[in-house]
Amino acid sequence: MSMGHEIEVLAASEDDLRTTAALHVAELPHGLFPRLGEGFVRRWHGAHLESRYGVVLVAKQDGEVVGFALGTTDRPANVAWIIGHRRRELALAGLRALLTRPVVAAGFVRTRGLRYARRLLGRGAAPARVAGRGDVPEAGFGPIAVLEAIVVAPERRGRSVGTALSEAFLSSVAAAGGDRVELITKAGARGAAGFYERAGWRRVGSHVDRDGDEVHTYRIDPRFVRVR
Repeated sequence: MSMGHEIEVLAASEDDLRTTAALHVAELPHGLFPRLGEGFVRRWHGAHLESRYGVVLVAKQDGEVVGFALGTTDRPANVAWIIGHRRRELALAGLRALLTRPVVAAGFVRTRGLRYARRLLGRGAAPARVAGRGDVPEAGFGPIAVLEAIVVAPERRGRSVGTALSEAFLSSVAAAGGDRVELITKAGARGAAGFYERAGWRRVGSHVDRDGDEVHTYRIDPRFVRVR
C-alpha cells in the first residue's frame, strides 16, 4: 500500500525490528513487555515475524521506518506457537530484564507471576479471546485475530500513517480467512479509542487490566472494511 508515492506499508524484515522495538518502548509503554526494554521487545516482535500466525507491518518513507503494526491472525495459535518455539529465548530475555529492573520485577510478581509461570510450564491454556471479563463470546466466528499495537513516530502523526497500517493489517487478516479482529486500548487520553471508533471499530467490553487501568475492547469484521 502506498500513500502519495511517499509512504508505503509492507511486511517487516528482521532488519526493521530494532526500529520497531525502539518505537514501541518509547511511544507505547503500556503493559509489561515495553517495560522490559528494547531487547526483549525486539525478540517479541521477531517471534511474531517468524510465526505463521504473526503479522508485523512497517510504514516506510524514503526507506526509513516511521510506524509499525503488530498483531496476529489467530491469537491462540500464535501464543501456542511462540510458547512452543521461542519460550526459552523469551523467558531468558525476560528474566535478564527483570533482574536489572527491580521495580518492574516486583510488579510482575504481584500481578502476573503465577499466570506466566503456569503458561511457561505448559500448565495453563492460552486465552482464546481478548474481550473483557464478563463479556459473552459471539457464536459462529472463526479464529480470533488481535491487533496488538499500532505506533507511529511522533513527527509523522496526522498524516494517515496509522490508518494505512490498520487497513493493511485488516487486509492481512481477511486474506488469512479471519472474520473478527479485536484490540484493547486504554480508556481516556492514554488510549486511542477515538481513532478506532472513527475507523469503524465497535466497543464490545471494558475492564480493569492487571496494572489497575481501565481498558476498552474493540472489535471489527475485516471483510467489510473498505481500504482506500
